[in-house]
Amino acid sequence: MARVRVKFFASVREAVGEKSTEVDAHDIRGLLQSLRERYGDRFADNVLDPETGELRRFYSCMVNGKRIELLDGYNTTLEDDDVVALFPPVGGG
Repeated sequence: MARVRVKFFASVREAVGEKSTEVDAHDIRGLLQSLRERYGDRFADNVLDPETGELRRFYSCMVNGKRIELLDGYNTTLEDDDVVALFPPVGGG
């Protein structure tokens, strides 16, 4: 288990009511499960796909500034002091 800092942005921040928190998790999948347990429905309903338990479409997750899609996806192993950022979809215009 690694102790990581999780930063929340925009509507994710509003859903959890915090800018950041610390979580113990082995990988991104475990981190999302820990956040669901900690924040309950307000996190799950806003951030997670109810069928897969993964992030909703167009949500982004980064570990130390790198998108998880460029790492090992939801199996990305976390290490102590990693910084994980969760972003909602970004609109443009």
